[in-house]
Amino acid sequence: MLHEIEDLEAEKSRVLERTEFDSAPPVLAFVEIEVDGDPADYSGRLRAALGAALDLAVSESFDDDLPTGTVPAWFAGVCKDGEGPVEAFAARGRERYTERTGDGPWELQDWLSRFDPDLEVRGWAWWDLTGSPEGEGRLRLWLDTWGEAFFSWEDLRWLLYVCGARSVADPMLVKPEVWAREASV
Repeated sequence: MLHEIEDLEAEKSRVLERTEFDSAPPVLAFVEIEVDGDPADYSGRLRAALGAALDLAVSESFDDDLPTGTVPAWFAGVCKDGEGPVEAFAARGRERYTERTGDGPWELQDWLSRFDPDLEVRGWAWWDLTGSPEGEGRLRLWLDTWGEAFFSWEDLRWLLYVCGARSVADPMLVKPEVWAREASV
């Protein structure tokens, strides 16, 4: 799916603050996440890493390696080719991702390349992050998948785990009214 620069800018603004119900697509997907520790800390890490990738997507050419100075050090460090600190939550997330998928860690440049506006690989866009009605320590990440039930999202699963997720469920499609009833985190 193609992500135009305007779409990426709108996505970045949704990472920073909740959008109005009227702008929601007819169908949203959500991913149920069980987190270790404080959900607000998890939310901050998730927003920081995704925000850095989206900033690069709207400002850089993807012809060469991307600059990584704005990527959180803990995220860069946990990647396969990472240099820098590896925080405990990220190391546990890397292990959980590997256990769940059978795949190893992502290389940082490969992960960042998924945000190339001209690359039609990323099948999702951030919509919102809410508390889950399933209980404390659980969040729901809301996604615009253009109504698709099956979409490319391994890049997102990697991000969710290394931000400190204990578990990440497969996506579910619902009407936006379900999202509108939940409070943002």
